[in-house]
Amino acid sequence: MSCALVLRVAGAGATTSVGLDLASSAAAIRAAVDNFQETRFLDRFGEPLLGAAMPLVLPGDADGSRTGGSERFALALTLAIEECLANAQVKLPLPASVPLLMLGDDTRSGPMLETAYAMHRQCAGFFAQPERLHMQAFTGGESSCIAALEAARAFIGGGAPCVLIAGVDSWLNVPDVHSGLKHDRLLSTAQSAGFIPGEAAAAILVQAETAASKGAALLLRGLGMAEESATLLADEPCSGKGLAQAIQRALRDAGMQAHEMHARLTDAAGEEYFFDEAAYAWARVLRQPLPPGYQYLQPATRVGHVGAAFGPLLIGYLWHLARVNRLCGPNALVHLSSVQPARGALVLSHRTH
Repeated sequence: MSCALVLRVAGAGATTSVGLDLASSAAAIRAAVDNFQETRFLDRFGEPLLGAAMPLVLPGDADGSRTGGSERFALALTLAIEECLANAQVKLPLPASVPLLMLGDDTRSGPMLETAYAMHRQCAGFFAQPERLHMQAFTGGESSCIAALEAARAFIGGGAPCVLIAGVDSWLNVPDVHSGLKHDRLLSTAQSAGFIPGEAAAAILVQAETAASKGAALLLRGLGMAEESATLLADEPCSGKGLAQAIQRALRDAGMQAHEMHARLTDAAGEEYFFDEAAYAWARVLRQPLPPGYQYLQPATRVGHVGAAFGPLLIGYLWHLARVNRLCGPNALVHLSSVQPARGALVLSHRTH
């Protein structure tokens, strides 16, 4: 059995294209509802691209014409963090001993990395001593959430009462859309196996699980990271070896096996490479039949590709399902991939008493 520190998800919040809070977003995902709409971006045939924008209206923007910018992303992140802390029932302001871990992607040419760093002033308002706020950025894209959770373990093991992890990301900007079209990654007239660019903000608050803890809880039991040489843009066939290694490490860290998972969640958003990678990786680790009612869930089919926000969004989605007693079983695996070599996985368990 693993002796790693087990974390408890104390609260979660989200702002997505299908809801301005986690509860409505989760309900839409479960009901297979999306909010995909034509954007002002055009593919190479002059046809509009579909997008999954957050339905946010800024103060003084009655016609909704301002669809981007750090002010809008700051609002989305604020809503997600406020909901997360309210769900966790923590007293505000937070003490300076609570670290804030922000998620981003430093490989894309879009504006989101700068936006993530600009969030410091916005998030400082949640803390009692903003000048002492410890904020750390994890910029490994989709899998950066796993690295942040590893850091959260270290912070909590070192005495931090809890850790706030938050991410905001968007593919609906000129540089990212142009890059997606250049590499033939977006769903378009010429590419039926592409993804729909989306945007979201999500936050989770994690604490240490103790022997004295009681009541229902969603527990983070295992974390695993690895690297994949045969990435999407590499000139090598997809094999799923890196992702399989990350999954195996997460399962080993949790002291569990693949066939004990009742649900598996992925950030795969439409590209054939990532569906193949997930299938190959799962085939490498699964050795016994899965439990009855096992589910393979792909929330991106409802919210689009939301980049670095995927990690806390998927964890938050499971947290909400556990809260409303809609999980298909107690154990779940989440795995995350991107065009970067990093691959990440985590194992969660729902304690009912």
